[in-house]
Amino acid sequence: MTAKRRPNRRFLIPAVGIALVLLLVLLRPVSLARPEAQNPAQDRWVGYYMVLRPTVDYDFDRDWETYGNIKILNARLQSDGRYAFTDLEGQALFFDFLPPTDPEDPYSATVAFQSDVADAVHNTLITDQGNTEELSGTLYFGPASTPAPGGLGYSWTSCQVYQREDGSLYLTKGQSFMGGGMSFKQETKYTSTINGRTTQDALSVELRTEMIPRLESCTFFQLDENGTLLNQTTLTEAEALALTDGSYQLPLAEGTDCILIRQDEERDGQTYTTLTPQPDGSFTGDLWFLDERGIGVQVMIQTISE
Repeated sequence: MTAKRRPNRRFLIPAVGIALVLLLVLLRPVSLARPEAQNPAQDRWVGYYMVLRPTVDYDFDRDWETYGNIKILNARLQSDGRYAFTDLEGQALFFDFLPPTDPEDPYSATVAFQSDVADAVHNTLITDQGNTEELSGTLYFGPASTPAPGGLGYSWTSCQVYQREDGSLYLTKGQSFMGGGMSFKQETKYTSTINGRTTQDALSVELRTEMIPRLESCTFFQLDENGTLLNQTTLTEAEALALTDGSYQLPLAEGTDCILIRQDEERDGQTYTTLTPQPDGSFTGDLWFLDERGIGVQVMIQTISE
């Protein structure tokens, strides 16, 4: 007959204590690895991203993610080197600051910019105290050809674009407006330290808005020095918007001294402009048509020899 073995209570009590401790640990709320503190205040403002939306769609940022205490939409760098913000179409005018290619040489850093607006101008002033970067451009738009959902038309929102220290970009929602003639300009200063050397850089971006009429067509009259008509060609709105590269090749008649352009506007009748020859004898110019929502589409006029 085998006697039952009694447990050794000297070991049982500590084991129970350990089990209780483990149980309490397991029941405590577990804090996952915390990401680095989000501080949008440390990010650099770099420009604007203008978004045209139906006026009834006030909360188009409802699905954006939260970053710190603000809502943002992160940018994606595409294969062509341009940034896109998911499926949010817009007109860009912002900087992209690239890191130094040589960590020992701060001047090896480069500055790029992305622009979908007209007359974009970038100026840089480099001094020992820091650099000044200036960017400006004009956004052309006009009446839509199709009604907006809700019947209240379209309005623009000037989303603010920011860049983190790692180079990634995101935008936040900004001011909304209807009509033209407005100008958005912002200036900011920031300090940077590389190899113990501190500089103060300045950044300025100005975006002007201008309403233009909707063109139904443009007719090009090629005239010789006596004003005799040599050739006549018409570019319709549909043809202009169908151009894949935004360039219209106009066959040039021999002896053309100037090209008179008649712009047939949808509401305001007709206006005329004149192209004069370049030193090489070609004629170049820009025209602006409007897509169905009223966003300006640039068409570059270039003559080719027949």
